[in-house]
Formats: sequence, C-alpha cells, structure tokens
Amino acid sequence: MSQEWSRRKLLGAAAGVGTGCFTRPVLAQSGGGVLERLRKAGSVKIGIANAPPYSSLKPDGTPDGVAPSIVKVVMERLGVPKLEASTAPYGQMIPGLQAGRWDIIGASMSVSKARCELVRFADPFTIDHNAVAYIPSVLPDPPHSIAETPVKNVTIGVTAGSYVQAFLEAVQTKPGMITVFPDGPSLIEGLLAKRVQTAFTGVLALRTLRELKNNAFEIFYPIPDDGLHASSACFRLDDTDLYDAFQVEFRKMRKSGEAERIVARFGFDMKPEYLEVDADRACAEAT
Repeated sequence: MSQEWSRRKLLGAAAGVGTGCFTRPVLAQSGGGVLERLRKAGSVKIGIANAPPYSSLKPDGTPDGVAPSIVKVVMERLGVPKLEASTAPYGQMIPGLQAGRWDIIGASMSVSKARCELVRFADPFTIDHNAVAYIPSVLPDPPHSIAETPVKNVTIGVTAGSYVQAFLEAVQTKPGMITVFPDGPSLIEGLLAKRVQTAFTGVLALRTLRELKNNAFEIFYPIPDDGLHASSACFRLDDTDLYDAFQVEFRKMRKSGEAERIVARFGFDMKPEYLEVDADRACAEAT
C-alpha cells in the first residue's frame, strides 16, 4: 500500500464521508441568519447516532445521551426550546449537515483532522478511549493493541464512519478483516452472532452495551497505542452566528461545572485537565 493511498484512505475514513464530500457546498441558509431562523421556528433539527450513552432516541422519540442533553440546554438558553432529532450512521452525519437535513450534528462526533476541515466542532463534550470487545470462548487471546490486530489475523467490527476504521487500516490490516456496522447495537449483534471476532469502539459505549446484553462479552481496556479522543457537536463552517452563540453558552456551562455534571450522569469521569481542551486544541492535536 503506497504512502499516498494510505493517507487518502485515512482521511476518507476519519471524516466518515467519501472523497467527493471534501468540497464545501454552497448553502442556501448560512451566515448571520441561522440562529434567528431557529428562534423564529422554536426548534432545531439535530442529527444523532444510535450510540448510547453518547446519543440515542428514547422509545417515545425524544433524544437522549450526552450530546443531545448538552445541546438541549444550550439551545434552550439561546431561545430555541425544541429538539427535532433523527438518527443516522456516523458516516452520514457530515453529508447530512451539509445537505441541510439537520442544523447541528448532536451525535458527539469524534474530532479528527479531516473532519475539522469540513465542519466546526464545539469545545469537547467528552474525551474517551477505545476498547476491544470479544467473546472468550471464541477468541481466548484478543489483540491487546491496535498494532497487534493484523498480526493476530482476527476479524474486526467497527461502526460506519468511525475513526477507529482509519486507525486500523493505517496499521496494514488485510483485505476483508474489517466489517462495518451501521451503529453500536448492530456492531455487538454482529459480535455475538460471530460475524466478527472483535469489536472496536468507545469503552463507555461497550460498557453500556455489555450491561444490556447481560455481560455476554468481555472488554479489553485500555489499549496502549490508542490515545484520547475528543468528541462534540458539529456545525457548518458558514453558520458562524449559531456556532459562536453556542460556544459562549457552552463555555459558561464548562466553567460552572454544569457540563461536567451532565456528562457524569452518563458514566463519564471528566478529569479537570480535560476540561481545559477547547475546540482549537482538539483539532490541532487530532489525528
């Protein structure tokens, strides 16, 4: 695999969109009037993933999870009381935002350099780590690092648009080793059905899913060659009024400790130094 081809694959997978989506679209509703439009409507459309505890829909259709909970508080304070949420795989989030399907990505998208070229991230809602799910009777000795995965020659499940896919491809996994699933629940269903031997995703998502599945699988964590991954809401590049207003209110929540209390409800333990990471630093240090 050539260096240039690897780089192009890494950027495409990390962004969760095809290479054709890297051109910024011409948007009919952008710039200074977005927030005012939302205030007049009294509602904001958000795109979320089926990925608890980061984001999900309750049985009654209302959004739940870390990201929607934060977005709801901020938008209420900006004069937009109602969230209209729809779910999609991570790989469809940015194209959907650019196409106007939603006004904000409220799915707690992982920050990557490729994504930072396409959208504007709010300051991080969470900073998370990856983990490996496996069934001991199927795979007694799972890979203990990303680099070890192709050496052990195990099959791998990831969610669509996940940055994990890019990392795995970058360490020369073999063709056919990686299977992409639309969301976290289907990823674990694939693991339990033995379609894949391992599942890579965020550790808190795996812990939530393991509880739902009555501890039907094990988790290896931490992964030594995997770093911290910031995630947050995303905005169109041209929606500066909405983005700036959101940042002002969210930074108040971070400073007061309100944001930390919200994420703690969903199992996140945000250390004080993590809260010092803003959007610019997250993008600068992202892979």
